[in-house]
Amino acid sequence: MIFTIEAVEEAIEGAWPHQRRAATIAPSARSLQAVWGVVALLVLPGILLTILSLGVMVWQDEVRPDTLLIGGVFLGIGWVIFLLGSIDRLRFRSFLGQVGFAGALALIVILIVADALLLIAFLDIRPSWETVKDALPLVS
Repeated sequence: MIFTIEAVEEAIEGAWPHQRRAATIAPSARSLQAVWGVVALLVLPGILLTILSLGVMVWQDEVRPDTLLIGGVFLGIGWVIFLLGSIDRLRFRSFLGQVGFAGALALIVILIVADALLLIAFLDIRPSWETVKDALPLVS
């Protein structure tokens, strides 16, 4: 999670101050930087919903919903593409630049579907407020 937060920060702002200037970024990459920020912001809720769902499943001994599995697969695909593009391993960032806006839009759609499925899965298994309140130790 910490590595992903760092990758999100780097993708939105750039790793170094000289990379934050829009004039130094190629025109094709400049238009994708805002879209890449949207992709970064869609990765984080999916990860958080996955962690919450897994925590509830372990705590309440719940059965894994199918929506969690499908949403997790979509989130994993989006997360791997985002990280490969952010850290530029295997020159993947240049490939994403060639794909352009359509590729970023497809990635946004994948992550929106993943977030929706993960939210549905969490809402299916979330415990009642009374269960959570009863599990907390009383503070004197």
